[in-house]
Amino acid sequence: MMYIGLAVLGFIASIYGTIIGAGGGFIIVPFLLMLTDLSPATAAATGLALVFFNASTSIFAFIKQKRILLYTGLIISIGAIPGTFLGSWLVVRSPEHVFKIVFAVTLIGLGAFLLWKNFRKADKSADAQKTEHAIHEMSWEYGIKIALVGILLGTISSFFGIGGGWLLVPILVYGFGVSVHYATATSIFSLAIYSGIGLIQPIIHGRVDWAVAAFCGIGVLIGGQAGALVSSKISGGTITKLLAFIVIIIGIKLMFT
Repeated sequence: MMYIGLAVLGFIASIYGTIIGAGGGFIIVPFLLMLTDLSPATAAATGLALVFFNASTSIFAFIKQKRILLYTGLIISIGAIPGTFLGSWLVVRSPEHVFKIVFAVTLIGLGAFLLWKNFRKADKSADAQKTEHAIHEMSWEYGIKIALVGILLGTISSFFGIGGGWLLVPILVYGFGVSVHYATATSIFSLAIYSGIGLIQPIIHGRVDWAVAAFCGIGVLIGGQAGALVSSKISGGTITKLLAFIVIIIGIKLMFT
């Protein structure tokens, strides 16, 4: 029964995560901590493995839809490489209660910010934002800023095991003027690269629970494909609200676990 539950968890996390441009780790990791006896380090490593699997299998649908900003995604991934090793180093040196509190506060804060921005200002059209973004996407200044974002995301990805797409999408949308639909696809593209790199250390040190990853992965495989198709039919405002509500709920639940 437990294994069926893991498959269902993987399906729900991946379909929801792919829609909002995340790998689903921000759903999987808290539930693993709440429902199993996995340590934070093992839960984070297993979650990261599933994020990689979800992103790498979902990416082809986004390529077909031509929604990925390749330059942006590649620079983020390159910047994330040193961050992934820093995150892996930090997670095994952080007490469990500190891990949970920092994780919960981060999720709640992000959710509140997204709701505030979403209700404060309506999204511009996807085509308009894409045109504005393309003008400065190739500049050196833009590349440096995006690389710094990559370092931050790489650290968060390996530390929490949650990919970081839930943070990358708001940064691209509100910090760089990318439309929500392009931001979510580019986020998944970046995740497929830097989450794979971030897995190197956890695998070497044996921190991934492969049994949990395998059964969750069954659901992830199906949910990721479904999420990529559904995301193209949902408005940017709806995607933002979905992201905001889920991170707040999970953050509150984790804080009192």
